[in-house]
Amino acid sequence: MDFIGTILAFCKCVGPPICQYVRRHRKLSEIMRNLERALQELNSKKADIEATLKAECDLGNKQPSNEVNDWLENVERINNEAHSIEEEVKKGKYFSRARLGKHAEEKIQEVKEYHQKACSFTSLVIAPPPTGGLTLTTATLAGKKTKKVVERIWEDLMGDKVTKIGVWGMGGIGKTTIMKEINNRLQKETNKFNVVIWVTVSQPLDLIKLQTEIATALKQSLPENEDKVRRAGRLSEMLKAKAKFVLILDDMWEAFPLEEVGIPEPSEENGCKLVITTRSLGVSRSMDCKEIGVELLSQEEALNLFLDKVRISTSQIPNLDKEIINSVVEECDGLPLAIVTVASCMRGVDEIHEWRNALNELRGLVRSRNGVNADVLGRLEFSYHRLKDDKVQQCFLYCALYPEDFAIPKEELIDYWIAEGFIEEVKDVQAKYDRGHTILNRLVNCCLLERAEDGGCVKMHDLIRDMALRIKSKSPLFMVKAGLRLLKFPGEQEWEENLERVSLMDNHIEEIPSNMSPHCKILSTLLLQRNGYLQRIPECFFMHMRGLKVLNLSHTNIEVLPSSVSNLTNLRSLLLRWCRRLKRVPSVAKLLALQYLDLERTWIEEVPEGMEMLENLSHLYLSSPPLKKFPTGILPRLRNLYKLKLSFGNEALRETVEEAARLSDGLDSFEGHFSELKDFNIYVKSTDGRGSKHYCLLLSAYRMGAFMITGLELPKSVILNNYKICRGEEPIVLPEDVQFLRMFEVSDVASLNDVLPREQGLVNIGKFSHDLKVLSFVHCHNLKNLFSLWLLPALQNLEVLKVYGCDSIKEIIAVEDEETEKELATNTIINTVTLPRLKKLRFYFLREFKRFCSNNGVLVCNSLQEIKVRGCPKLKRLSLSLPLLDNGQPSPPPALEVIEIEKELWESLEWDQPNAKDVLNPYCKFEAF
Repeated sequence: MDFIGTILAFCKCVGPPICQYVRRHRKLSEIMRNLERALQELNSKKADIEATLKAECDLGNKQPSNEVNDWLENVERINNEAHSIEEEVKKGKYFSRARLGKHAEEKIQEVKEYHQKACSFTSLVIAPPPTGGLTLTTATLAGKKTKKVVERIWEDLMGDKVTKIGVWGMGGIGKTTIMKEINNRLQKETNKFNVVIWVTVSQPLDLIKLQTEIATALKQSLPENEDKVRRAGRLSEMLKAKAKFVLILDDMWEAFPLEEVGIPEPSEENGCKLVITTRSLGVSRSMDCKEIGVELLSQEEALNLFLDKVRISTSQIPNLDKEIINSVVEECDGLPLAIVTVASCMRGVDEIHEWRNALNELRGLVRSRNGVNADVLGRLEFSYHRLKDDKVQQCFLYCALYPEDFAIPKEELIDYWIAEGFIEEVKDVQAKYDRGHTILNRLVNCCLLERAEDGGCVKMHDLIRDMALRIKSKSPLFMVKAGLRLLKFPGEQEWEENLERVSLMDNHIEEIPSNMSPHCKILSTLLLQRNGYLQRIPECFFMHMRGLKVLNLSHTNIEVLPSSVSNLTNLRSLLLRWCRRLKRVPSVAKLLALQYLDLERTWIEEVPEGMEMLENLSHLYLSSPPLKKFPTGILPRLRNLYKLKLSFGNEALRETVEEAARLSDGLDSFEGHFSELKDFNIYVKSTDGRGSKHYCLLLSAYRMGAFMITGLELPKSVILNNYKICRGEEPIVLPEDVQFLRMFEVSDVASLNDVLPREQGLVNIGKFSHDLKVLSFVHCHNLKNLFSLWLLPALQNLEVLKVYGCDSIKEIIAVEDEETEKELATNTIINTVTLPRLKKLRFYFLREFKRFCSNNGVLVCNSLQEIKVRGCPKLKRLSLSLPLLDNGQPSPPPALEVIEIEKELWESLEWDQPNAKDVLNPYCKFEAF
């Protein structure tokens, strides 16, 4: 019996592991599919976080939090390790299947943990702005009635009785302008509300999207894989934590129950307020809001607004005929958007004949339409016709391909215009961009586009967009179904022969029917980007699209690009960025017209065959972790390259480093990621120490970089990211004309001296000193000081100095000379450090930071504009040498604007000059961090 018991115990111990072994061996393919799905979800989350991070950092000089940086780096590591497992599986070794299955399952668990961790982030950045919301750009309010509406809304917001307000009126009447004014006034009313949240709703109503945008406005996030009910619970808790909030929902088209989204019902007890703007009185009533209508302008108000926008004084009116101007204003029917748009396109016209002609055109457009909305669109269409330039009109209409309320990136838009051939009167690429920006400014000045809050984008008012789409409802046609959350691809009957441009971006399309081959011979643009579920495109799909010039499949899940793409001989722009499953691109040998090829963050193993034939290529972006082959000799053939982005993170591209460097003189911009110091140095040396007009060089231990180069402040930048640059290899060689130098998690650097060692000689330092303007050290935990006195000549043009999260740093400037050190210690001399162009000093979360310079060293920087100090508990002296007045009393630096610091720390600081603290007190902004 003991023997049998022993056998049973043995079976209990070894049975489960054997079963696991067999299961993993047999089901390896299924396990790998599960890993691929989990990775897809994680990388989608990563893309969202990086996009949000870029927006937040660009808006307010903020930095990613340590937690977020660690997460991004680990996700990159997980991707690389998962790729290694995939490569091992492909080798097909029979006896490795169970081991690989075990590794894959462990990786799946890790992927799920990191996906869940991302959902728990409360904030992506450190040092968020202390304001209760975002200040928005807005136009001047027009008319007494409009100003009365503002005061009515303000009175209800400041009072306790009214908790929900519905601002309603026809499109273009000024509802959004009114609420932007209210929003900006609320930013100053910090005692009444804790936070002001602005969200544009638009159509079609998508409650999941609305939940996400409210959470994003709160600088938080919601799990994407949860259902609407659970997300509503989380959002409700977020909003309740803010206590008294104002939620502004702009441009609502449908009513919805607040509890379905997770918005706590505003009440007198909780002090919260909801304001909606809508074109429908019914929506306002359904939401149980107090109704505040916005009326059309009176004739007098309309005339004053028109004259202000057309920039004509009353003294000029007799020369033009007051009656004609009044008639033009009458045709605008008191609608502010129509008045501003028409006036803007008549600015500078002083011929009476042109005014008469304009009036006739305007009357014809308005009276040929039926219905109120059609009349409004007719008035707006007048401004389109007044452009009187077919190419500029085409540029304007192209903007309607983007979803409603979309912030359209200027550079991306101009790239499309160039690819479409709208800008062909100039040949030089830079001249084309200049022409593109000139057209954009003209459209903005004509009020057909508006500047977005992000200065790099423009937006289209929804009524203007409706007008553009109505113009393109006639041949040749646009098909625009962008941002509608479509699941199904448009049917064959919708693909008419006279389609010119199609936009299906930002949807949830899962598949294109296998036999679909639309006969669209004049189709020039097809935008399918950001359809994350799309995995396959039929081989026959592009067969009858020979006129295609722009094809955007970025951020889709396609694995293979159909070989029929190889025959699109008119194609100028092929965009495949972030197609993370794309493994192969067919031959591009026939695509001789191609100008833009974007293969950034794809998964291709070889560059497309025939790439050396693309002599018209002006933009090439290429980075792919599994890339195994990049033949030398291709880059020199691409003689017209203007922008180049390459990752030298694998062996395939390393041999092309010198080829890329030799192109630098002719490039406008180059972005390069290097994973080896020797490759970085080869590139810099091969450019003779000076890069292209704009460049960013990233040296990172990670094959793809933890986060690639976003929101840089200057055009010539070097980023050292998590790389040990002092580990016994050759010393790093920096470009002589670098303007921006950031070290991020460089653990073996104790000082900038290690990057620019003294033995290089002052001659090299002198060359280097000419351009350096920004120095940034982030999470360099062994950093003891920033630089020594001998390096000071290299920093005479320094404008910004940032030090974040460096645990060991005690002082900024180190004194290495023993004799000088002794003199300083006995106070026989005062060490003066002059940085004549320094504008910004930022010291964040430096636990050991005590002083700027040893003992009595002082900093002279009369151009200083801001000082920001946070989380520096041991700081004793700021060591600023203030300018002196004629009477010998100190005065603040002439350009000083603000000092942000904790009040307790400010009170404890010691000063070198008497009265220095009193002089600087008025500039202090005390915050608790």
